[in-house]
Amino acid sequence: MTIKKKPEGKEFEDLCQQWNEVDHDGKIALSRLYSVTYDTMKHWVSESGATRKQVKTEPRMTITVPELLAIRPSVNLDFVCFDIETSNLQADFSILMTACIKPYGQTPFVFRADDYPEWERDRANDCRITRAIAEELKRHAIIITHYGTYFDMPFLRAKMMKHNLEPLPQMFAVDTWQIARKNFKMSSRRLQNMANFFDLGEKDTVEGRLWMEAAYNGSKEAIDKIVEHNIRDVEILEKLACISFPYLKSIPKL
Repeated sequence: MTIKKKPEGKEFEDLCQQWNEVDHDGKIALSRLYSVTYDTMKHWVSESGATRKQVKTEPRMTITVPELLAIRPSVNLDFVCFDIETSNLQADFSILMTACIKPYGQTPFVFRADDYPEWERDRANDCRITRAIAEELKRHAIIITHYGTYFDMPFLRAKMMKHNLEPLPQMFAVDTWQIARKNFKMSSRRLQNMANFFDLGEKDTVEGRLWMEAAYNGSKEAIDKIVEHNIRDVEILEKLACISFPYLKSIPKL
């Protein structure tokens, strides 16, 4: 039954509360509900002294500061240097042998194919090392490589697809080779030549026979040498990235 007179008691208190909480259209709807004009309803509420300005309350935290600081994010908002060593330059003709992922200023994560049981009986199966590399990479936001836009990342993506692994999440890429191509006039933009020219340290050279001994004979000693070479590469890459950053105009998506 429609109410045509001013309500009283708890009903009126509830009405005033609703009036103060709704917008203009809501106030008109309330007035119609009680079969009075908007001005009449406004007068009722004003006369009661229940009129108040709506104060926008700030959202409250549902977690304490100590709890928030204790949360470990799934992605580190840092950059890592990344380099791989393979038995050949094409993913369908070679295997992943080693990889290094070096967070800035920290010891690199080293991945080597002979750490996995498949190395002894099924050397062509590089699924586990591919998965391990991808799992570590996806924890970081920015991947730094040297010519990695054209080799390291496409090679890794091809292997990931081959082994039915999920694609990497959205990340960003810095390629020091691309920075050098746009900013430095040099005879060669290979990492070794740039390391020598900019005095970043000596880059190890590994004889081709070591790659063959590692890939075909499974030589641990040969892989040890390749790993040393791989680590040295990411250490030099980190230095090159630091001196290249002033020339970085933007960070593209990977």
